[in-house]
Formats: sequence, C-alpha cells, structure tokens
Amino acid sequence: MNGNLLVIFSNLLIIVYAIRTIRNVFYLVFLWQLKEYRVDRMIAHLKTWQGKKMIFGWMPGIKWLLFILCIILYFYPSADFSFYFFMIFTFMVYYAEGIGNLLELQRRGWRKPKWTAKAISIVATGLIFALVIILVSRWMFAAFIIGDKLLPLIVTAMVILLNIPISLYKKLIAWKATKKMAKLNNLTVIGITGSYGKTSTKEFLASIISSKFNILKTEESINTEIGVAKTVLAKLTSKHEVFIVEMGAYKRGEIAAICGIVHPKIGIITGINQQHIGLFGSIENTMDTKFELIKSLQADGFAIFNSANKYVQKMADRARKERSDLSIWNYKRVNNKNLIGKNLLFVYETEVETDKLSFKLSYHGQTLACQTKLLGAQHVDNILGAACASLILGFPFKKLTTAISKLDSPAKTMRLVSSGTKAILVDDTYNANPDGVLAALEYMRILKGVKILVLTPLIELGENADNIHRILGKKAAEICNLILLTNLNYVNSFTAGASAVAHGKEKIQIVNSTVGQKIISQCIKKDGVVVFEGRESGRILEKLLLSKNS
Repeated sequence: MNGNLLVIFSNLLIIVYAIRTIRNVFYLVFLWQLKEYRVDRMIAHLKTWQGKKMIFGWMPGIKWLLFILCIILYFYPSADFSFYFFMIFTFMVYYAEGIGNLLELQRRGWRKPKWTAKAISIVATGLIFALVIILVSRWMFAAFIIGDKLLPLIVTAMVILLNIPISLYKKLIAWKATKKMAKLNNLTVIGITGSYGKTSTKEFLASIISSKFNILKTEESINTEIGVAKTVLAKLTSKHEVFIVEMGAYKRGEIAAICGIVHPKIGIITGINQQHIGLFGSIENTMDTKFELIKSLQADGFAIFNSANKYVQKMADRARKERSDLSIWNYKRVNNKNLIGKNLLFVYETEVETDKLSFKLSYHGQTLACQTKLLGAQHVDNILGAACASLILGFPFKKLTTAISKLDSPAKTMRLVSSGTKAILVDDTYNANPDGVLAALEYMRILKGVKILVLTPLIELGENADNIHRILGKKAAEICNLILLTNLNYVNSFTAGASAVAHGKEKIQIVNSTVGQKIISQCIKKDGVVVFEGRESGRILEKLLLSKNS
C-alpha cells in the first residue's frame, strides 16, 4: 500500500514539476531578457517588491521550509510516518503551484522570452538541468526541492557565461561599424541622449528634415552600442546625408562607446532626471554619462541643451568651459515672450487641448504660430530640440510651422487609442520616468469626466524611489478619480503621498490585468479619460481593447 502510494505521488509530482519548471524557466529568461541580460539591472529589480517576492514571498518561504526539512530527513532518517507526511506536504505544495501555473496559462498565458538564439540556449539548459536532476537522484522528492532552488542559479550562470562570447561578438560588430563609418565622409551624425525624451526628439527631427535630406535614424528605441552598430552595418549607405542616433546608457562609458562608432557632429541633451539613478548611483553620474556625447562631438560641432531642465543647464555651462570650440544652442519653454538670447529657440503661449497642442515659436526676433495633434505640453520640449537641430542643418525657420503640424507621437507615447465610446484612452506605456508621469497627469487635469490613471510603479530610481512615488501619489490623487496600480512596488510611499489629499488613499486599488480591465469598463461608459503608464499597464489596455472589439 505504501509503495503504491509512493508511486502514485511520484508520478503526479513529475507531471506537476514539469509544468512549473517549464513555466519558471520561461519566466526567468523573459525577466533576464527584459533587463537586457544585465546583472546590474537584475540586482535593481530584486530590490523591488516584485523582486523580493521571488525570493522571500510566501510560496518561496514554504519551499525553503521544505528544503530544510529535506536536509533534516536526509541526515536524520526517522519513522515512515514522518517521511510520508513530508512527501504528502511536498506534493500538496507543488500540486497547488502547478494548478496555479495552469490557470495562469489559461487566463493570460505564460510570460516567455522572444526566441533568440541566446534565449533558446538558456531555456534549453534550464530544462535539461531539471531533467538531469530527476534522472540522477535516488530520492525524487529531494530532487524536486533542490532542483527548484538551483534552477535560478543555473539560468543566471548561463546568462553570465553567454555574456562573455556575446561581448566579444559585440566588439567585433562595433569595430566593423566603425570602419564603415570612417568611409562616409559626407555624413552628418546627430546624437540624442538624456534621461527621457530621446525617442520623441529623434522621431520629430526625422519627420521635420526628411523633406530636405536623405536620412537614416535608429529604429524604435534602439539606442545601445550593438544596436547602433548593427544599424550602421545593415542600413547606412553613402546616399544618406544625415544619421540620427538615439543614445542610451545605464553606466559610464556606454555613450562614449556609441560616439566612438558614429562620431557625431551635433548633440542634443533632452533632459535629466532620476530615471535609472539606481544604476548610475547619483544625478552627477547620470550627468557625466550623458555629457560623454558633448565631449565626443567633432571639433566645431553643435551642442543643443534643454535649458528648462536645471541639470541640463549645468551641462550647458560645463560645455562652454570645456568645449569652447562648440556652438552652444539652448531651447526652453518660457512665459516671457521678450526673452532674448544668442542661439536660443523658445516657446511661449502654450495651450493644451484634448486632441491638440498650440504654441508660439520664437527665434532671433521671428515668431511662428504652431499647432500639432500631439497630446500634452511636454511634447514642446522635444519639438524644440528637433527644431534646433533642423535650423543648424539649414532647414528654413518659416517652414517649421508646416513640418510641426505633421508630427505624430511615437508608438506608446501619449497616443490616443480608439475606445468605441466618448471616453479617451491614452497609451503612454512606453514612458517609465517621473517627468513623463507628471506630464501625463497635467494633461489629464484639463479634461472632463472620470479620470483614471493606470500606473506601473517606476523602477531603478535608487534611494529616491520612495520620495518620487510620494510625489506621484499626491499629484495623482489631486487630479484623478481612480488610480490603479499594477503591482505593490512602492505602494506604501505612493499611498502616503495620496493620503495628503482628501480621500486620496481611497482612490487607489492594486489590480491585475483582468481586474483592471473590468474596473475600467464599469467606470468609463460615456466620457472621461484613462491614461496607461508603464509596461504592465499595457496588458490592461490590451485586454480592454480586446473586450471592446469582441
């Protein structure tokens, strides 16, 4: 009887173990891929509530208890009763998790990586490891528990191991791209960097000057050394006159490496804030890293700064001292239309409406009345950066009115989404920085009806994370009728900020994609606005749109 029971439990446990192993390997590789296989970004994630839950949540806690019991029983064998109790308890834990994994698969599907060669290699290694653990173990229940704890370490080891040849491969690609760039003498390269606004500024600039020049730009959010190098090798030709390069970084030296490939003539600093400060360590390190673009500009080049940002203004002052050979340009939004400055492009009389944005654009005594279908005043900064570079390239100032009227927001950046009702849905899921969220809230302020913010709490903000979420919580509670948070990261800080507003705490709910979609569907019937901020909020938007179309 006992032998038959053991066989039954063992066979069922193998099935459950296979289900949860496949799911967990998929998720681990998905997470590493999301963090660009960077150890520093993974460490930053593990410091969040979501990351801590992976190690210290209630289910991992139970498994740690099983792990300890397993060791005790191995070294101190006891009566059959103790062993079978342990066996049944183990089965119940893994069975419950397996059922949960199947329900997750049925409801929303498992998160899995994009199937690149690297991802396939890591997934295969994880699955082979799990199989080997079963085959070589004499005590199957112990194999499940030990294998469960070792699996994340095996995946991590594979990531680190594969990073070595991949790093060499990246250097080879970068070297080839550098050699190719050296042969393109008639090409003007424009580098764009900052904590936020890079992609929008790049897209706006490309749109404005495409009628005058044969241009190439880095696609979507491609902004790493390897991404830029591959773009150079695959798409750049001698026919291109302007190459617009978005430059991103998480630590010092990464922008300098990109500049070492493309050698920019014009550089734009869009804005500096606390985004990714958990990786940089400080605002000063962020500024130094972004300043690598200015240090790398060709002799007699052009440096463009968003003077409305206090950190960028400091960088402009530094550029005047360290790069006296450069032509320094500044742009900003102002209230005083009589502001005068050399090489200063500025905007005043900004008016934000539901579906459009209008402003006065002034340069060297000339003024243009501009209007665009972009949402929110924050777009003005990105338009100004693009306009500065356009003027440097010789684009006529008077033609900017028409060019600006044709601008379209990049994907998932303050874009209107059709909802089938009078309600306004705004897809801002690409944004993941404090200034972007605050700008979206200011846009919501001008609208009527029910106002709902769907927010994925921000990441990689370092020691400033709690304070930033308190600020966001207070602002959101002032403007919104309902706030849906997609996870528990910094929920206490966000709630503390919201509590400073009457009934602010009552406006906050923590939701998954299914619950979030149902709440929004119930609240938004005729009019109102829902703004979706961050990656996880995008899943709620997808469910909402699917329900509207079904």
